[in-house]
Amino acid sequence: MVGFIVSAASFQPPIHLQDPHSSEAMLADREFIGPLEPNEQAVADRLRISLTTMGRGDPLYVWFGHSGLVVTDSQNGRSVMYDYGIFSFDDDFYRTFALGRLNYEVWATSEPARNDLAIEEDRTITKISLDLPASSKLELVNFLNYNVQPEHNTYLYHHYRENCSTRIRDLIDKAVGGEFKTWATSIEYDQTLRQMVMRHTAVSPFVDWVLNFLQSGSIDKPITLWEAMFLPEVLEQALLEFHYADGRPIVNDSETIHTATEGIRPPVLDTWRSMTIPGMLFGLSLGLLSLFFGRVMTESKFATIRRTGLLFHGLINFLWTFATGLLSILLVFMMFASNHDVTYFNENILFVTPWLMVMAFQALRSAFGHEKSLSRFRKANTVMLLLVGIVVVLKGVLFDVMIQRNWQIIFTMLPLYVCNSTIPFERLFRRKSRFPLDNN
Repeated sequence: MVGFIVSAASFQPPIHLQDPHSSEAMLADREFIGPLEPNEQAVADRLRISLTTMGRGDPLYVWFGHSGLVVTDSQNGRSVMYDYGIFSFDDDFYRTFALGRLNYEVWATSEPARNDLAIEEDRTITKISLDLPASSKLELVNFLNYNVQPEHNTYLYHHYRENCSTRIRDLIDKAVGGEFKTWATSIEYDQTLRQMVMRHTAVSPFVDWVLNFLQSGSIDKPITLWEAMFLPEVLEQALLEFHYADGRPIVNDSETIHTATEGIRPPVLDTWRSMTIPGMLFGLSLGLLSLFFGRVMTESKFATIRRTGLLFHGLINFLWTFATGLLSILLVFMMFASNHDVTYFNENILFVTPWLMVMAFQALRSAFGHEKSLSRFRKANTVMLLLVGIVVVLKGVLFDVMIQRNWQIIFTMLPLYVCNSTIPFERLFRRKSRFPLDNN
């Protein structure tokens, strides 16, 4: 554990963590295609391998859907689902999640029981049957049964590289002799990882903003269809489109087991939608409110109105600086003390810094008439505004290096810093109020 933390805290973090139960490690020495004995051929002929895909659920961790690999024995009619998406909120979940050391498990469960649970949650369930070589079906089942053993069933989860969908993707590729990966890596995908995630998170602007804030430019690089299959829906669609080298489709049957009730939850967007303008409008609205309370109401000839304006000005600014300050502290921790590699080298830390927590304290003091705190708060916003300007210039000059698509974050913070700075309003409001407050 110490080794992982030390490596993550370095300025040159590791590209991959060493997990002996990673898909790559576990499949490296296994061969799925080969000759069979007559008795083995008979067993293989009665096995059916299918992919089950479950649509969006209600909790955040099932917003992205789910994949399960199903093995059906036609001799006894038994169907078993091998599920790589099992985790528990027990067993020190929050600590391991914070450190980027979240362990998932693979379980073998009854397919009908698993489907019944998803139907009870009113999630869409589809199923496609895969045409795999006979020897691959046998070896696939042998591997799955090996993988579910307690000493082998835990792996280090990664949202984009090791999850319920990518593990099954890797197994299927092994079962077809690598043809699936060769085909998928030759196809450029039209969205980045960030854009794919935003199709699912756009329904919650808060969740969308936080996830975009915490993740660095590592998810803004061009990807192929292979990487895009971290999403269950993309894996299913890719298999529907994939054909063997001889032209045969890998999918020989498909069915819809259950369709979620229309309108029960917000749908996943068909295409990516930018949230930069909504973020800017939110920041601008909050900034204008701050201007109104802190610059307009404090010029009133009535002391009660002046004090009320100063109070609301301080409280509004306390809330946004405290919230973003907490997020910046979390980001610093994830960048330098965790294994969340998607946070490394995050540009947002250049202009959303832990100093915001100090600014929050200054805003709170200013709410109760402390003019020095108000002055320091505005000067700090001016510094933050300059940092945003520097980042924007650098992104224009070093566009091949600073590739992070964080305009949503930039244009949320920019109007907040502008409206609370000394630069654009110092001349307009340079005259001290004719009705000074009692100060400390």
